[in-house]
Amino acid sequence: MENKKYISTDDKYCSDILSKNIKRYIEKRLDGHNSIVVFCIGTDRAAGDSLGPFVGTRLMSMGFENVMGTIDMPVHAVNIAGKIDLLYSTYDRPLVVAVDACLGIYDHIGSLSIWEGSLLPGAGVSKRLCEVGDISITGIVNKWSINGLAQLRNTRLSFVKGMSDIIADGIYKAVSEVNY
Repeated sequence: MENKKYISTDDKYCSDILSKNIKRYIEKRLDGHNSIVVFCIGTDRAAGDSLGPFVGTRLMSMGFENVMGTIDMPVHAVNIAGKIDLLYSTYDRPLVVAVDACLGIYDHIGSLSIWEGSLLPGAGVSKRLCEVGDISITGIVNKWSINGLAQLRNTRLSFVKGMSDIIADGIYKAVSEVNY
């Protein structure tokens, strides 16, 4: 993906940089869509994989209602196909912002990546799940290894929670500034 951007969460302007990129992508792709829905993927059964559900939970607590995937009602490997069906039957022509944790190279740990297009959840743990998203955001929570699930389980929860707050704040700000 040539349009993928990496943003370090160590950058004090990280949330603002993320928000500007999200807003730009939304404005570029909004034609033909009637709503913006944030689709947060992950589970609370592995600390590293809880990024998406934490983003969804924070967005809901901020009053953003078009969210699928929270800590209490996660979107995960077992139910993702049904949740995607529910997404498209509930919302009329939604613009989908997909959020998920991922594993990456050591130098990218603690970075966010954002791009136009869908993401493929489960790739870091050798699962092939349904693609989803018009705009995708991932948080690189740990390094990739042959045993990705162990990496997700051995990720610090406070690290993931902090990253999820940055993502949720960036999404909230971007969506609130877009006229749709």
